[in-house]
Amino acid sequence: MAAFIIPQIHRSYYSAPYFYFSGKQIVLENDKTHHLNDYQKKQFTKLARRAIDQKDGPFDWDNYQTVSIDVYKMKNLHEYALIYRIKPCIRTNNHIINNTMVLTLKHRSLDKYKQFTINKYSSDFSNIFTSSE
Repeated sequence: MAAFIIPQIHRSYYSAPYFYFSGKQIVLENDKTHHLNDYQKKQFTKLARRAIDQKDGPFDWDNYQTVSIDVYKMKNLHEYALIYRIKPCIRTNNHIINNTMVLTLKHRSLDKYKQFTINKYSSDFSNIFTSSE
């Protein structure tokens, strides 16, 4: 019995929640809801940073501090929405940079966080770069 339970717990801990679920949107992480474990939260943060790097980067993430990350399981299979808020480490007027994206993961395992498709993307980085041109 333990041989069956331990791999399930291990897989759940390192996997994207509700990966095969579709039909309605589910809040996984925000100010009021906390359904992600520390590992999942860290991996979704890596996903958000990688998407930002692909669209507007690359960035040196040591220069930014995470303010928050909200994670939603969307209605479609394998699809997640992320709202990632960061601020520069240098002293500014508390300028928070908002980044929103909808991603489709190719694997349930969050160890493979580099394999995803960006479906929608909006970022204050994009707005800064396009307004300065």
